[in-house]
Amino acid sequence: MFILGGSNILAAVWEKGQIKLIDKPEPLINDDEILIKVLASGICGTDLHIFAGRGYAKDNIVRGHEFAGRVVKVGKNVLGIKEGDLVAVDPNITCGHCYFCRRGEIHLCENLRAIGVDMDGGFAEYCKVPYKQAYPFSEISPIEGAMMEPVACALHGIERIGIHLGDTVLIVGAGALGLILLQLSYFCGASSVIVVEIDEGKREIAKELGASYVLSPSEEVASVIKELTNGRGVDVGIEAVGKKETVLLTIDSVRRGGKVLIFGVSPKDDLINISPFDIYYRELTIMGSFVNPFTNSRALRLIEDGKINVSKVVSHKFPLSEIHKAIEVGLSGKSLRVMITFEE
Repeated sequence: MFILGGSNILAAVWEKGQIKLIDKPEPLINDDEILIKVLASGICGTDLHIFAGRGYAKDNIVRGHEFAGRVVKVGKNVLGIKEGDLVAVDPNITCGHCYFCRRGEIHLCENLRAIGVDMDGGFAEYCKVPYKQAYPFSEISPIEGAMMEPVACALHGIERIGIHLGDTVLIVGAGALGLILLQLSYFCGASSVIVVEIDEGKREIAKELGASYVLSPSEEVASVIKELTNGRGVDVGIEAVGKKETVLLTIDSVRRGGKVLIFGVSPKDDLINISPFDIYYRELTIMGSFVNPFTNSRALRLIEDGKINVSKVVSHKFPLSEIHKAIEVGLSGKSLRVMITFEE
């Protein structure tokens, strides 16, 4: 059974290397799907890489994978969600039957698909999603709800790297995710967090959110960090920029026995030179972090309970009709999370 859509909707579609605003039919939902009136949809750093021509994206797809809105239609098999509910969306849809899914490593699914990447997403007035991808909320705004997905990704990274009580943590990059990682680091027991960021405005927000030390890359960062840590280096280094230079800086800044999390998304063809002897002798742990397995509900709870301040990391809001201006602001390097918002 299909529930028919109605009139046309406004949507931002990726087509031949650019975003185009078009009218398209309201989505049709099946028995296991819900139709959401989108109220807030974030422009992710991955989106910006694509919009800048530094990444591939499928044609004729409505972009936008960080979003929240109000349910306006439900399929007959939908459980636990009703019309009128506010929901945040986990965009990552896994198969459930491949080798990785059956090991509980769903984010490594061999058949992973994502809303806003492989199928139409949240840069539209309405979006359909499988109901199992929706997380209801009521105590926060749709903009805060739309931040569930990036907080969930950051939470996965923090849990992988394993911050211990009393650790000193370095975060390179104070964009939206870097500032979320900063807050999570303290929540997990870090005694001090050093932030390195090129933009002065972002450095100020890092201070407001409690960073112990905030450094500019123009300083002798490696030597300053050694001074701040009695010559040892930090216990945990988190790279949240996505550049080979910042990856190397992070690796160079951790102590012997230290741990490095590569969280930023670097270009595929970026390569770094690193000595295997250095990894051996310093007994380094270097790991990556990819998306958000089993962390969405906890991320939403952290936002709802006020443990993570996501309002501080949303710097700009634009209507969908001004998405090109929103992208321009996002690419400027001066913004944090740029949000597309819709009137209810």
